[in-house]
Amino acid sequence: MAKQVFSRREFMRSSAGAGMALSVPPYLMDPGRTSASQPPSPTDTVRFGMVGIGMEGSGVLETSVSLPGVECVAACDLYDGRHTLANEIINGATGKTVPTTRRYQDLLGNKEIDAVVVAVPDHWHAKIIMDACNAGKDVYCEKPMTHKLEEGFEIIEAAQKNNRIVQIGSQRRSSIHFAKAKELIGQGAIGDVWLVEAILGRNSPCGAWVYPPPPGLSPENLDWETWLGDAPKRPFDPIRFARWRAFEDYGEGLPGDLFVHTLTGIHYVMGLDAPPQRAQTYGGLYYWKDGRDFPDLMTTLYEYPTLRAAVLMTQMTDITEVTRFHGTRGTIEVYGDGDRLTVAPQDGKDHEPCYYDSSFPAQMRARYEKEWRRGNESKLETARPVEAQASYSYPQGYSEFRHHLWNFFESVRTRRPSVEDAVFGNNTSIGCHMANYSYFHKSAAVWDAASKTITA
Repeated sequence: MAKQVFSRREFMRSSAGAGMALSVPPYLMDPGRTSASQPPSPTDTVRFGMVGIGMEGSGVLETSVSLPGVECVAACDLYDGRHTLANEIINGATGKTVPTTRRYQDLLGNKEIDAVVVAVPDHWHAKIIMDACNAGKDVYCEKPMTHKLEEGFEIIEAAQKNNRIVQIGSQRRSSIHFAKAKELIGQGAIGDVWLVEAILGRNSPCGAWVYPPPPGLSPENLDWETWLGDAPKRPFDPIRFARWRAFEDYGEGLPGDLFVHTLTGIHYVMGLDAPPQRAQTYGGLYYWKDGRDFPDLMTTLYEYPTLRAAVLMTQMTDITEVTRFHGTRGTIEVYGDGDRLTVAPQDGKDHEPCYYDSSFPAQMRARYEKEWRRGNESKLETARPVEAQASYSYPQGYSEFRHHLWNFFESVRTRRPSVEDAVFGNNTSIGCHMANYSYFHKSAAVWDAASKTITA
């Protein structure tokens, strides 16, 4: 389909409501705002089992049980304290409690369950997703989809073979602001986009995964051996349990925690349907020298056939999170997880004689400037850069996290394709693996699509 191209003036006229909040259905607002929505009938209720109720999982569970037409009927975690937490969340929302277990397999064998929602350390993702697909359950799994490169293609095969909905939990794929950026770029509002840059900095122990282990954690209330899974066997270690993102046996460091969100937004907005072709990472472990495996500063340049993306993440200083799409006719900035979007159009023209004329002798410079103004002065008014910016903000109470979970449960209910399926999730996961490969191998990481491998 041909791209609809807006002129600068047309774009600004179409954005006359600069500063406006984008509209969303009421069921995508916080729970206190959902009363205006019509929940699905009881026969359309999606019943799910929750696997993992840690820091991320508790938020996923709390949001999920607040959605209309969604019910949690069982919960699983290897740490018994989280069984209590699960029922605190569910009871607070519904007045009910549910059975809890250490074995996720118990949920897969439960015929009452339509889908499982998975929020566990990365090294467990692939096995639980594939087991769930093979058991006939749909799956929502937190990002990144994989811990090892080869797992992605195995997950895709399991999902397709069993005709299962698989959605990966990087919420920018459902964000109304990233959707708006995609719409504007598709309309030509900022011209051709060849460069995207993304940046985020955190400056706190919590932001660097220095999480406090649960008080009283022990092998008696945590199934440590099962938690290790296929990772190397180690004595019980509360630090590794709480701070697993910092260790390569279980996590993917900055790429798996943060890069994946950025790549999701970029792939969605720019319509990318394959992994990056090449990645080059620089960085190091400069501040958080606490025994972790991963760096606390990483910057990666990704190459795609028609795009370059530069990603910088650090855990040593606070930097406002922003993704910038740079085009030949302007820049779109999306802040945070899509909290705000701004558009700054450009016209790509000179508005004064070129400063290179400083290298001309005086008479030559005067003649050049006179001729330039004669040929351009009448155009200066229309060529002057646009000073105003268009901006968009979330309506009060909107959450793209809630929106993303709603999209999953609607896919389960209607069988419509997932907005972030296993193929999409695999492409962004490969980008994360490439960033780490480049850092640890001190070389470029090249994606070989034929062999499905990363090489130097």
